[in-house]
Amino acid sequence: MRHVPARSALPTDRRVRIAVGSLRGPKLAGVRAALERLAGVPWPDGAVELLPVDAVSGQADTPLSAEATLAGARARARAALGSAPGADIALGLEGGVEILGREPLEVALRNWAVAWDGSREGIGSSAGVLLPESVAAAVLAGEDLAAVIDRCAAEHDVRSRQGAFGVLTAGVVNRADAYAQAVLTALAPFYAAGWSGRGPRPARE
Repeated sequence: MRHVPARSALPTDRRVRIAVGSLRGPKLAGVRAALERLAGVPWPDGAVELLPVDAVSGQADTPLSAEATLAGARARARAALGSAPGADIALGLEGGVEILGREPLEVALRNWAVAWDGSREGIGSSAGVLLPESVAAAVLAGEDLAAVIDRCAAEHDVRSRQGAFGVLTAGVVNRADAYAQAVLTALAPFYAAGWSGRGPRPARE
């Protein structure tokens, strides 16, 4: 297949403003890390200004399915774009768990991201990491994953630092790293549109 050079779906003749539907440090660090990776594309062609806003997901503290986690990321992206005047695009980020099996209990943690420019969206996710069975059982029983990880790691507010990803991978992959993966894949239709012959898809209502 012949590679068609990617065309940016965003303005390239001025500063690009990207709203982020969160004020949490690891999420913002993940977005910044993703944009640093994209500097080699280059995308976008110019300076970037991040506009963090407090946006709600409308989901449980720990969503219990890929569908719920994605819905939370989508809600954050839409809320962020509407709350950041002048933003060209918004990113919604959400972490949640997915049940892979019941016997034995297998539950994976995965982060999702949605990129939304008001008419088109891109969707991406991080790699997943399997939760220990005791942690998975507590989360499925209704506990917030953040509280369970704090208790198991004997630490306070892990999610504001390395996150559950960092605890479960001994710091090899932290929470910001996982969000960077999700952001890079969510933005792919904007910076690599040439591969599919089209830009980001119209969003579903």
